[in-house]
Amino acid sequence: MSLDETCLSNGEVWTFLTNKDGHGGRGTLAAAIPGTKSDEITTILIGAMGKSVRRRVKEVTCDLSPSMMLIAAEVFYNAHVVNDRFHVQQVYNGAVDEIRIDIRRQLIAEDNSRDKSEPPITYSNGETMRQILARSKHTLMMSQNKWTDIQRHRANILFRHYPILKDAYHLAMELRQIFNAKISPTKAMGRMNKWYEKVMALGNNNFRSVIKTFKNHAPTILNYFRRRATNASAEAFNSKVKIFRSQMRGVRDRDFFIFRLVKLYA
Repeated sequence: MSLDETCLSNGEVWTFLTNKDGHGGRGTLAAAIPGTKSDEITTILIGAMGKSVRRRVKEVTCDLSPSMMLIAAEVFYNAHVVNDRFHVQQVYNGAVDEIRIDIRRQLIAEDNSRDKSEPPITYSNGETMRQILARSKHTLMMSQNKWTDIQRHRANILFRHYPILKDAYHLAMELRQIFNAKISPTKAMGRMNKWYEKVMALGNNNFRSVIKTFKNHAPTILNYFRRRATNASAEAFNSKVKIFRSQMRGVRDRDFFIFRLVKLYA
């Protein structure tokens, strides 16, 4: 099973419980509940499903939302709660991007105080460092084997001048390799601990949220290595809901919209 939240219209957020075995068709939508309050949703799900049904659920995937994790643990008490690997990687990638943004802000401040009669320094690819930093966001999220020649040239300049970005990028790729490896949770824990020590050794304040996330959610992050389950099916279902909403030109009648979803996917 998967737990995720979806915005229907005008900021109204609903919690969707979906069944991976439905593969996005009939039998996918198990529950659609307004709001994200864990106590309310837990009460509704427990009241709607008998104990024997909930006991049969062996695995529930969700993002890093504390509310979603609490619901999964309380309702499906016999299941392993799994944090989606892509949301975990996103936390680290966000920290890497914060470093890039901080460096660029510093350069902008320096440029504002620079003598305007002097032209800015351009590098071998014809770009200034501000331009290189602005255009490197997606490059720093990609594997090197997917870089174009232009991106590779830009990254080489960036890494030569800012080693912290180079080290942070290589740790992002190492984290991806750990998740891609078909290893047991025990072996994953050993590799994760070594990776975690390298992140701490960077000593950059932008990684405080990363360190906090891995400290608080280590068991549910490692549960991914049991069956390599992700929340991709829930994200795909959310995309279907958005397309359906677009086809209906928005949600004018919420109850009818949910009724249609239930008829199509429940």
